[in-house]
Amino acid sequence: MLIKQMPGRNQCSSQNQKGFTLLEVLVALVFFTLIGMVLQQVTASTVGQYLTVRQKMFASWMAENKMAELRLSKSLPNAREYKEDLDFAHEEWQLISKVQTTENPDIHKVDIEVHHINSETDEKRRAIVMTGFIGRY
Repeated sequence: MLIKQMPGRNQCSSQNQKGFTLLEVLVALVFFTLIGMVLQQVTASTVGQYLTVRQKMFASWMAENKMAELRLSKSLPNAREYKEDLDFAHEEWQLISKVQTTENPDIHKVDIEVHHINSETDEKRRAIVMTGFIGRY
């Protein structure tokens, strides 16, 4: 006599299981959410650094141009502070040139500060300071 053995509970469930359990799906969702959050933070940080480097590069160009302009002028500028508002790269900037005398009357010290002005809040933030000397030929 041949007796067929009824499949056990464990045998039956392992044969019918074809998908993921709810716990496995939740763990996967948490894992991918954490990866997404890290990627978002890295992207935000990279964009912020790019904007800072871009502003410093533009500020450096403006300061170098102003220093070259002062050096190429026919006469030494008077010792005082000069302010100039600029629109460069579709952004607002302010250049402050501080001309000071030195022990030698033919040489002046120049500090050029470049400030970036936020168009939304009108907040002024110093981007760069350049110091140089100009002289009479």
